[in-house]
Amino acid sequence: MSLFEAIILAVVQGLTEFLPVSSSGHLVLFSHLLGVNEPTITYEILVHFGTLVAIFVAFWPDILSLVNAGLLVLRNPLRLKELCKSDPAVRVLLAIIVGTMPTVFVALATRDLILSLFQSPQITGYMLIITGTIIYLTDRVTKGGKPLEQVDVKAGLVIGIGQTLAILPGISRSGTTIGTGLLMGLDRESAARFSFLLTIPAILGAMVLAFDDLFVAQTVITPLWILAVGTVVSAITGYFAIKLLLQFVRRGRLIVFSYYTWAVGLLIVLLRFS
Repeated sequence: MSLFEAIILAVVQGLTEFLPVSSSGHLVLFSHLLGVNEPTITYEILVHFGTLVAIFVAFWPDILSLVNAGLLVLRNPLRLKELCKSDPAVRVLLAIIVGTMPTVFVALATRDLILSLFQSPQITGYMLIITGTIIYLTDRVTKGGKPLEQVDVKAGLVIGIGQTLAILPGISRSGTTIGTGLLMGLDRESAARFSFLLTIPAILGAMVLAFDDLFVAQTVITPLWILAVGTVVSAITGYFAIKLLLQFVRRGRLIVFSYYTWAVGLLIVLLRFS
């Protein structure tokens, strides 16, 4: 992978990780268009780390609140039920933990199958069409009005189940989780905030699963300094993508992304490139 290719893929990752258009799907497509032969999953995990940094920068107050909630629970484990009722940050933290579990189980059970699907642009095209449909339908439902502080474990679990779909290339993680959050009664901005916070364990888990791909010399053939540049670029573009998506969410304009993913997915299916 050249420096130019690494930067292009990092920009794609940073922009599409948080926009509801499927970052994994776009990385698969651009890797094929650029003729990048190195396994997509290796570089994808590294640029995902860059977008993780973007989340920490953009949502530092929320993350600090969750850390404090975690410490509070660790100091008072026997009071967990009481804290869940009285402390909003503890409720959000538990919802994130429970919401992460479905993805962990599905990822461990289907890892080899998922990796094989990443080699197929055709499957990515079909999944992008499904992503557009998910965004369109959820944008049409009655909008909830609950703030993030009122999220509960049940909502976290349902949103987490929605997130498992995003293991497939072409299915947008942010699109499914924001849409599911709306269905569970959260207001638009709260659904987006929870989606971003739920990304943190998802990215960390993906990095753990791909540990061998990242550090076995036979699979990592790109110079480390090029990978580092890509990580930084994805962090910067990811931060701006977060701000952009929040503007779309506040204005109720998510449906725009359904038209985009329909168009791109249909184009891929019709072109049938390999």
